[in-house]
Amino acid sequence: MLAALSLGAAGCGGAPRAGIGAPGGAAGDAASGRELPVEAIAAELEAMSGAVLEGREATFRDILADAIAKDAYLCQPAPRRVFSGARGDVPEGERRIAGVMPHYGLFFGPMSYLVRRRGGAWEVGVRIAVDPPEGAGWLELPDCGLSARLGGAIACRGTPYARSGSTDACPGSGVFTARATPAAIRALLARWSDEAEGYWNRDARAFGLPVRYDFDFVLADEARARALRVDLAVPLSPTCGRTPYFSAMRAGWSLPVLAHEVGHVLGLLDEYEALSGIVRCYPKTPFPGAEISRMGLSMKEETRLLPIHHYLVLRRFFCREPASIDPYAGAIR
Repeated sequence: MLAALSLGAAGCGGAPRAGIGAPGGAAGDAASGRELPVEAIAAELEAMSGAVLEGREATFRDILADAIAKDAYLCQPAPRRVFSGARGDVPEGERRIAGVMPHYGLFFGPMSYLVRRRGGAWEVGVRIAVDPPEGAGWLELPDCGLSARLGGAIACRGTPYARSGSTDACPGSGVFTARATPAAIRALLARWSDEAEGYWNRDARAFGLPVRYDFDFVLADEARARALRVDLAVPLSPTCGRTPYFSAMRAGWSLPVLAHEVGHVLGLLDEYEALSGIVRCYPKTPFPGAEISRMGLSMKEETRLLPIHHYLVLRRFFCREPASIDPYAGAIR
């Protein structure tokens, strides 16, 4: 827990730019009466989601209420305003969002990202820096996706993890390995940077939402040398595994799983029964109805990031800076 808190505390959200937080700006919504109760927010998000949420409304209303209740960013702007493409509806500018969110009721995990409003549309950026594994001879991979980048220098047989049909994040449905050379690690990070964001952008387009995501995975040494903003710094593990996102990025995670894990860096919570999927005798069990969600079943190509998820990420742009990101700030010490 202490490691999670220290990671989350690093680089706490800076002062908003371009008028955000100024009187009458986006952060003044509460005072101006432009906020909505959770029930009204849910109704707007359901209308944006269409038939995909039919019969699942109660689950996602609970997910919405729970996420807002646990967040230090305290505001509830209307989704129609958040997703408005009209210039002038939302002040333009950029803001660093940072803090912690609870996971499994056991620990707090860090969130950090940059959100920018420009030209009536949103841009969301996440940069993750990794330290390469020391002494690792091989990388376990989830599929043959690095074959072209490495000139075929990869063992590749079996069924890609994302197409295994399993709800296990590491199904072992094939053998996909490459030597853990600097070139292979760079190729892996380049693929992650090119393709993981695609799940987020695909689903934003499908729902007609004016937001684009940019995920950047870099070597920690390069990030330091170039003085890059870093949202999460972790080791790169050479295997697949069921471990928290803030302990390591894992070479064996499929792209759908990676897209889910970046969701945590963006402050989203899991939508499955706590601790399910960690051991084989307790398979992944999404909340009823959340089997369609990227945060409910991470390993499926077809699960989606719904309007509720994009709203929860963008909503914080409208909030005042939290007084503290320490979840125990009000505790007796």
